[in-house]
Amino acid sequence: MNALSDLFRRYTTELWYILLAPFFFFVFMLVWTPFHCEETLDMGRSLFIFNVTMLSCIALVTILLYRTLRYLLRGYLNRNWWQLAAWNVLELTVITYFFALYLFLMDPSAPYFTWLARCVPFSFLVLVFPYAGIGVVCGLITASRTPAAEKELVRFSNAGRQVRLVLLKDAILYVKAQENYVRIYYLENGHPKDYMLRSTMLAIAPLMEHYGFIRSHRSYYVNPSHVVALRRDRDDVFSAELDVPDTILPISKRVYQELAQRL
Repeated sequence: MNALSDLFRRYTTELWYILLAPFFFFVFMLVWTPFHCEETLDMGRSLFIFNVTMLSCIALVTILLYRTLRYLLRGYLNRNWWQLAAWNVLELTVITYFFALYLFLMDPSAPYFTWLARCVPFSFLVLVFPYAGIGVVCGLITASRTPAAEKELVRFSNAGRQVRLVLLKDAILYVKAQENYVRIYYLENGHPKDYMLRSTMLAIAPLMEHYGFIRSHRSYYVNPSHVVALRRDRDDVFSAELDVPDTILPISKRVYQELAQRL
């Protein structure tokens, strides 16, 4: 699966979801009134505009909280397109439940699950447009910013966002966390070398995942192209052997299975 660009982990991108999605929902519902929403949300009390406004506010607050949480966990989420899609579906599901709860409180004459069924088109079939649009725009921006010749160059920046090391992806063996630093192991003219960078695993996670490195262990990112063998001892301890003499890294069971499929 293709790794996502770090553009999808920036808070400016999350702001597009936070601001654009509720605004699109509000305008779309008022102008086009899809799925007989005017009849459903009017409730026989001329509440259509009021309810659309309240639903838009619910969407705004929900997306704000959800996207902020995603940003804080950006080093662990959205590693590929499938995960991004799954998290977006989860977000729309949460919005749907809150929509239904609000409408049920406004008109308890209908059961909650009846309102839930009515809200599915409002959330999934209306909000899917801004969600898909933002994803497409981010994908196009990423493609335009990354020339083919530059895709294999990995630029490591320190905590001050200053580029300190530029390496070919294929030259990198693995990266190891060491307190407030990461040590980058790589090949130069066929000889293993290392470089200590002032950064953290969380900070370099988007970069590593963008170039297809795997977080084999809490303290390691490994280049799967250098893995030549996998081991599992009697105590169910997993490890990976690299194509450099005496280089064996600890790996998790999940990564063991993933790498086993690649080898």
